[in-house]
Amino acid sequence: MIGLGSLLHITKSFMVPFVIALLFAFLLIPIADFLLKLRIPSILANAIVLVGFGIILIGLVFLVYGALSSVSSSVPKYMEKYSLVLNQLTASIKQYSDIDIMQDYKKISIEDLFSVISPSSVMKSVNQSVGNLISFMSRTTLMIIFLMFIVSSRKIFINKIYDFFHSKEEGSENTVAVIGNVARQVHMYLFIKALISIGTGGVFGLVAWLFGLDFPFIWGLMGFVFNFIPTLGPIIATIPPIFLALLQFDSFWYAATVAFFMSAVQFISGSFVEPLIMGDRLNLNIIAILLSLLLWGIIWGIPGMILAVPITASLNIMLSNIKTLRSISILLSK
Repeated sequence: MIGLGSLLHITKSFMVPFVIALLFAFLLIPIADFLLKLRIPSILANAIVLVGFGIILIGLVFLVYGALSSVSSSVPKYMEKYSLVLNQLTASIKQYSDIDIMQDYKKISIEDLFSVISPSSVMKSVNQSVGNLISFMSRTTLMIIFLMFIVSSRKIFINKIYDFFHSKEEGSENTVAVIGNVARQVHMYLFIKALISIGTGGVFGLVAWLFGLDFPFIWGLMGFVFNFIPTLGPIIATIPPIFLALLQFDSFWYAATVAFFMSAVQFISGSFVEPLIMGDRLNLNIIAILLSLLLWGIIWGIPGMILAVPITASLNIMLSNIKTLRSISILLSK
């Protein structure tokens, strides 16, 4: 297991795009199959699906790049506001407790004390992300190439699997049925999870826009992406916009109202909407979720944490359909 984990870590730049392409394929292949039922030629159906996906992806990349550039240009404004808030906080502490933070820590600036959560440190990370755009685009290109091969060659791959199991007399029909059942269950899980995440991210960004919070597209995108990480994801997605609201708005209570509604979106989505729609499709206990986040986070970093639950849920669906491995599925399930 350690050797496998090390191999996955070493091949991260290759495997992460491949796994993402595989998950996208589960979402796109049913659309291509639907077009085939409309008597559209296979090559044309695949081309429509892949080109449409490519257009959406390119549009998102340009939107994200534009939004990140806007964030970078706003750094000076928020740094000034941040310094003002810190000075007011220092003055308030000194007034009510006779403690002069600046005197007690004259060798360490107040900015250093808050450097971990300061906008400058956050924006430095943003600037580094923008600077790594070429690396991101190369991995995205690799993912699209994988996706093209998976979608266009799926019939050949499926036929080979069927031929392999039909060549074995014992239990061949049952095995083929299990493979089809697993594929349908994984597709439904990923499809519903993607729809819920899109809805959550959309409402999250809409709330930010309605309250006048800067960069609503960024917050909506974060709400969508981090919704794939149960429990921890919504918290991670909510903290940055709340911190920005405290800096952007002069009224503390207005900023608190923004924070309340943005937190409410994540709470309602995670506690009511998702369990109601997903039902038992996720069917992972909290220990399995946390261990998968830890494991894939160590192997692939943040991309691994985002992919951890979809990978583990898909694996659990496969295990639950195989009699000899069903005991492992029971350990992972609720």
